[in-house]
Amino acid sequence: MRQGKVGMTNEDFDQSIEAIRKGEIAPREERIIAAAVFIMRELRNLPDDEEWQPTRPQILEFINSLDKQLRRLLKRVADDVAPERRTLH
Repeated sequence: MRQGKVGMTNEDFDQSIEAIRKGEIAPREERIIAAAVFIMRELRNLPDDEEWQPTRPQILEFINSLDKQLRRLLKRVADDVAPERRTLH
C-alpha cells in the first residue's frame, strides 16, 4: 500500500468522470485521461515508442464502457499519475 499518498475518493472520481463527459477538464481530470490512455495502450499491446494518441470520442467510449474492475484499475492508475508541470507562455 502507498504510504503518505492519499488517492481521490470514489465521489471525487465519479465527479471527474462526469466532468470529462461534459468536456470540463481540470488537473484531476487530466490525470484520469492520462491513466485511461495508458490503459488503452496496454490493452492494445502498443510498444512505448509507437506514436498513438486516442481521440476524445475514443477516450469517452473507453470510459463509458468500463466494467467495475477496469473502473477500479483506472482510479488506481489515475491516483499514481504525477501531475504534469505546466508553464504559461
